Amino acid sequence: MKKLMIAAAAAALVGGAYAACEFITPDPVVSTNAAVYAWKFTGKTTIGSPVSTTVRGTPAGDCGWGGTATTTDTCAIRVPGALAIQGYIYYCDNCCEIFKEGTAGATLAQFYMLKPYQAKIDAPTIEFTQDATHIIGRAANQYEAVGKATFNAQKQGAGALVEVNFAGLGSYNNRAAVVSSLSGNFAGTLKAPYYISRTVCVPADWWTCALTYAGQPDQPTVAYGAWTVKYNATASRRYRANGTTIAIPAWAR
Repeated sequence: MKKLMIAAAAAALVGGAYAACEFITPDPVVSTNAAVYAWKFTGKTTIGSPVSTTVRGTPAGDCGWGGTATTTDTCAIRVPGALAIQGYIYYCDNCCEIFKEGTAGATLAQFYMLKPYQAKIDAPTIEFTQDATHIIGRAANQYEAVGKATFNAQKQGAGALVEVNFAGLGSYNNRAAVVSSLSGNFAGTLKAPYYISRTVCVPADWWTCALTYAGQPDQPTVAYGAWTVKYNATASRRYRANGTTIAIPAWAR
């Protein structure tokens, strides 16, 4: 029954037109309701910061610099920066198990990056570790979740792949049979900082020859912080009624 409802709603989204969830004859075992969840990942990563440095020529020499005079080299170094990703996942069901299906069971998933730069995220993926995601607590009103998120943030034709593992705890609404909210921490990597030059920076005052910046622009960087997810009851009712979705920036669509 649940799969039929998901398939019907997914078919209604073809061509980018949103439609209300098309529920078939109510099944007493499956809740005939929609569910909308708001996600946020906020934390730290690194960004490329331009810098100019003086490279000495002969006779002093700097790591093989063969010039005969002093020159100025402009390049980029990695410095700490902010990371912020948020979005919404829509389901045409709010059965207790639909949340565990992540984006695979959703009829729509819209995510976008706000920091370190603004970018649309194509095909976001939220996957839960099934045997570590459960209803818990003495009154069965709490929840634990473990999973992985993958985001491909597109900017000017280039992508920055963000891959993080997350875990957290939260509350579960027995009456409505929905996960109310969760929060926890995440850690992983972001493909090399976007705003970073390929120019090799070799300022002898900062690094020894063995610690030059060569190659680092193409290597992954850290991505870590806190995440939250909250059930939005009002948005869920509107989505079920007429397919209304939460407004997101035009550049993120």
